[in-house]
Amino acid sequence: MASQMVYYGFLVLHLTGFVLFAGTTIVDFVAYRQFWKLFGKDKSQAIVISQVLAKFPVLMGIGIILLILSGVGMMAMTNGVFGEQLWFRLKFGLVIILIANGLLVGRREGVMLRRILAESNIELTEAIKKRKRNLTLFYPIQFTLFFTILLLSVFKLT
Repeated sequence: MASQMVYYGFLVLHLTGFVLFAGTTIVDFVAYRQFWKLFGKDKSQAIVISQVLAKFPVLMGIGIILLILSGVGMMAMTNGVFGEQLWFRLKFGLVIILIANGLLVGRREGVMLRRILAESNIELTEAIKKRKRNLTLFYPIQFTLFFTILLLSVFKLT
């Protein structure tokens, strides 16, 4: 009974990490959309939004850490029984891609955008257009990965 409660504790932490990571990504997406709307009209407000956006990776990082640690805890509690199942292997690979895409594309593009905004006269340069293009592709990929991971977790394909 006690081990089952520990397992459920890990499961709650796992879901909390997933929701924190996915939820922050959604808020990040909405804020970037607002940033691009304001960028053409009121650049000073757009700069303020970009400064707020700089704080979101911390929340995403907390979500990722919770996700990983609780996942390891659940695997330890079940003696790795899920590790042999196809749905878990697919999910695990997608989680790695999700985290890598978040770090290597999303975070990097956001940092580069803020750096360009701090250095330039804040005009729509080719470098800013490139950041916008990359971020416009980044979010649908992340959302698709989140949705697929969720589907695999719920339906546990065999």
